[in-house]
Amino acid sequence: MIHRRHFFKAAAGCATLSLIPTTGAVASAEPGPKVSEKKSSTPLPGESFSLALGGGAAKALAHIPVIEAFDDLGIELQVIAGTSMGAIIGGLYASGMTGKEIRAYSIDLFEKRRSLFKRLFTGGSSTWSSLLSFSNPAIIDSRSLFEAVLPDVLPNTFAELPIPLRIVATDFHAQSQVVISDGPLLPAIAASSALPVLLTPVKLKGRVLIDGGFVNPTPFDVLRDASRYTVAVDVTASQSPGDGTVPGPLDTWIGAFQITLHSLVAEKLKRETPDLLIRPNVSAFGALDFYRIDEILNASEPTKELVKRGIEKLLAAE
Repeated sequence: MIHRRHFFKAAAGCATLSLIPTTGAVASAEPGPKVSEKKSSTPLPGESFSLALGGGAAKALAHIPVIEAFDDLGIELQVIAGTSMGAIIGGLYASGMTGKEIRAYSIDLFEKRRSLFKRLFTGGSSTWSSLLSFSNPAIIDSRSLFEAVLPDVLPNTFAELPIPLRIVATDFHAQSQVVISDGPLLPAIAASSALPVLLTPVKLKGRVLIDGGFVNPTPFDVLRDASRYTVAVDVTASQSPGDGTVPGPLDTWIGAFQITLHSLVAEKLKRETPDLLIRPNVSAFGALDFYRIDEILNASEPTKELVKRGIEKLLAAE
């Protein structure tokens, strides 16, 4: 039986800047709220940016400082692409939440456990029996989970989003990538995040869909021609060395999935790169460390300045 701590976890150094010759820049840091208006400022010259947010479970909470950097600069994104947890955070931002509001909501959800319990057991139409089903192909029903925990600001359809959104999922039977950009929003987010064994696959438009990380963990390539510049956030950094302890079955499965994500991104980067690649310093954290949200946000805080410096370099080269 999955330990209760794992169930709720699953329910969902110095900074450096370097340039990749001819292909782009890599910035790395390796060793229901009320929606308000995003901060506005004088538009930057020639700005036209899209943002790709990758999968990585709890590590993807590091996307939040990156989003806050765009708010600080007053840049309105042309398009957002997201995979798995990147689809969740990207969906919140595309819905109109600011980076600070996403930060506050996430801290409230994962740090204050009473809030999470309340949303799981009293939020939306979900019930304990709809969340857990041992007769289904996974322990947790994906749609019921996300209906319970995602804020009310999330609209029903892609068409209602202030910022266009592209969500990546995997077609289980066709063994191929599916990019969803229209129709109902919550099922698409649930599909992109449906990690097998833990979360049930989602049937959408005749396809059986699972976690998009199996085909495209950091989906900057689906933003080709979407804007002048593409910024991507990759949180598939290597795991920390650990203490030599043999992990349990769930940790082994999740860790193996993270290895797959990292390998896929590494191979894709050999062929093409985004204009700006951000890699937060999250290697010390596990994919299920949602309750270490404060530590993850603190560790990834330097990426905020890396984004700003990277964008300045891109614009200075115009």
